[in-house]
Amino acid sequence: MGAKRSTPVEMLYSETGTESLSWRTKLLTRKYLLNLSHKPNNQMHKPLVQLATTTTQWKPRSTPGLIKEFVFVKSLGISLVSQQLRLPSTYKYPPPSRPPDCKTSWFPLNKQQAMACRHRTTSLFNTLDSSAPATSIRAYTDRSKSSSQETTTCAIFIPVLNKEHAWTLTKGSSIFTAKVTAIYQALKLFYDMDDCPPEAIIYSDSSSAIIAISSNSLSENEAITATREIIASLKSSGTRTRLTWIPSHTGIEGNERTDRLAATECNTQDGEEVHNSLFPKEMVSIIIIIIK
Repeated sequence: MGAKRSTPVEMLYSETGTESLSWRTKLLTRKYLLNLSHKPNNQMHKPLVQLATTTTQWKPRSTPGLIKEFVFVKSLGISLVSQQLRLPSTYKYPPPSRPPDCKTSWFPLNKQQAMACRHRTTSLFNTLDSSAPATSIRAYTDRSKSSSQETTTCAIFIPVLNKEHAWTLTKGSSIFTAKVTAIYQALKLFYDMDDCPPEAIIYSDSSSAIIAISSNSLSENEAITATREIIASLKSSGTRTRLTWIPSHTGIEGNERTDRLAATECNTQDGEEVHNSLFPKEMVSIIIIIIK
């Protein structure tokens, strides 16, 4: 490398973009603990709980290596073992062969095509939107995240009710969780209405959120499970759900409005708070930021 033998090891790691073996070992151990804590059916989950809740006073040279990692994760405000994680979800996963409880639709232009001509995009969207039944109720959803990566927000806008709302999520929540949470909040508002509409149309610029929600695959993200549950509840009460993807920042007024609303909430944080639980990948992201 051409470096002097006296060059600090930390500087060499920094210049080469690599991490030390001890850094990688700690990261893998913490990732293992976080993922295992969300798998109550794993045979190693019970020993994990016993180790996390033990009151044994270990001697310095006899302290299990995992105990040190437990202490570090706990210092970040992350609970590896909580009563909430032990409770099974009420959502019953259907067989993979069964169609999802919601319909999905996709804007006919991709993001690049939509941005090339905003006038064409907005005209096409208005045509498609007006073709939906007049009895259908629509909601636009979006999210935002601060530059410091600490604040994550989501927002909804319902034109027919002239109602808009924004929420701030738990610190450390990912953009993906915010996208799903926005969809959930819109559907929950429809479910709480006195008159159940025959169809709820949710406009979202997140294809990943729509695909995840409409899938029958298991998910560690509680926001996805909660959204699937509310869709099933709406279906049982007579309301169909349609998740529709639209391109972002292309002049579609409803999408632009929710984008501004979520960005404002990200700066002011004067809306309601959503006390969502972080799923393993979000917790790992927090740890990576801290130890770097």
